[in-house]
Formats: sequence, C-alpha cells, structure tokens
Amino acid sequence: MSLGSPREWNPLAADSATVAGSSYLGSVDGVLTDMLDPGRRPSAAELGVHQELRERVLGDGYPCVGARSAFNRRLYRFGLYSEMGIAAVARSVCHDLYEFSNEMGTMCTAVSAFVTFIAIFSRPKVTSEVHYERLLWSHLREMHEVDRQFFPWDPAVSRDPDDERFCFSIGGRAYFVVGMHPLASRNARQFSHTALVFNLHEQFEDLRRRGKYEMFKNMIRARDMAFQGSINPVLKNFGTSSEARQYSGRAVEDNWRCPFQPVDGNQFG
Repeated sequence: MSLGSPREWNPLAADSATVAGSSYLGSVDGVLTDMLDPGRRPSAAELGVHQELRERVLGDGYPCVGARSAFNRRLYRFGLYSEMGIAAVARSVCHDLYEFSNEMGTMCTAVSAFVTFIAIFSRPKVTSEVHYERLLWSHLREMHEVDRQFFPWDPAVSRDPDDERFCFSIGGRAYFVVGMHPLASRNARQFSHTALVFNLHEQFEDLRRRGKYEMFKNMIRARDMAFQGSINPVLKNFGTSSEARQYSGRAVEDNWRCPFQPVDGNQFG
C-alpha cells in the first residue's frame, strides 16, 4: 500500500461511522488535544480518564519505565471508547492505531524513544480476571477481522499464538499488548477501566540491537518487585515462550491455549 497521498495510510479514514467513534488524543503543551480534529474539545470523560491515567503511570513506584518515559516526553496517544469487544468499537480502535503507526511509528527507532497507545473502554464492568481475558481476546479478534482486509501480518513475527515468536499485528506492524482492568492481580495492571496498551514490538528490538534490552527488562522487574513484592510469573523474554500468555496479565495455566487464531485465507495470506 502506497503512503504517498494524505492519510492514504489509513484505509478507514473515509468511513464516517468509524471516524465518529475515534478518540485519538494526545498531550500538546500539557493540554489534552484531539490530534485529528484540534478544534474539538475533549469530553469531560476523556479529560477525567486521561488525568487518572497520567497519575497512575507517573505515580511513585510505577514499574513500567517505558510507559513513564512515553508520558514524560508526551510520546503517547490515548483514546476512550464505549465498549470493549464490540465490532464497531474495534474498528474505531484500528482506525486510531493506523494513525498512531503513521504519526509515531518512526519515533521509537529514529530517536530511540518509547511510544505507546492506550485504548480505554467505559464498558463492560469486569467480573473476574478470566472475564477480562475473554474480553481482551474477543476485542483483538474483532480488530483482526478488520485489519486483515487491508494489511498483512507483520512478517518479522509469527502469526501463530502458540509460537514463541508470536506478536499481535495491526496495520502490518507487530504490537506487544498489555491488558489493564480493575480486578487485575498484578498491581501494575490495575486501572479503574478496562484498557489495552499497544506497544510497538520494534522498539524492543531496537533496545536489543543497542544492547540495552537486558538493562531495561531488569529495571522493570526490580521496580515490579518493589511495587508488589514479586515478579510477574508469566513474564518471559520474546522468543522463549509465546507472549500471548502475557497479554491479559492473568497467571495462566501451564496447559493454557490462546483462544485467538488469525483467520487463514485472507487476501494477504
């Protein structure tokens, strides 16, 4: 797909219903701004959840140093959506991730910066970690159903969730997905709303190329130990175990199988 024409990178840009559900926001000089329509004032709900999110990530002891860096440098985008797991909402999240990939996707390697996109949902109310896990994979499945119409799976990673090199792909680029919700057993994954955090896989590969990945990983694990008193038992290095086991944050069983499988036979294979 050529990216020469304005917004040609986003195949959903002309879909009015999808755009209406968009919530592509960023902090500009400390002011929450709609990055696609600067004339639109963010809603009270968007402002409130964004403030809570910033306080959470930048609060004392929060273990994810990558997220803290992105928020301190304002290299993040954020969206508030109606309901997790709904096809129309997943389509709007895809739209906003396409914008994110185009706008900030070169930042992570061009200036060795950490960038992140956070999708937050007003509904439904989560009843357990297992319930959230089902929602997460249902939502990612709906996103894949949209994305496979326009983009291939990132060839740098595996599309098989049982493969140790699996990584979720949207817009032809791999993302490590972090789930957050009110009932998460890990303190760092707790938030008042359900959320999905999308971190570009290539920024972790850039850390490896620069010989800084082990230091980055060890710093997070040390902070997580101080934050909760233990290290997340499902965390593994990329290439040693499928990262699908980490997405929801639940300590999944040894025989756990990912409920998501990419659809075969689409136009990109």
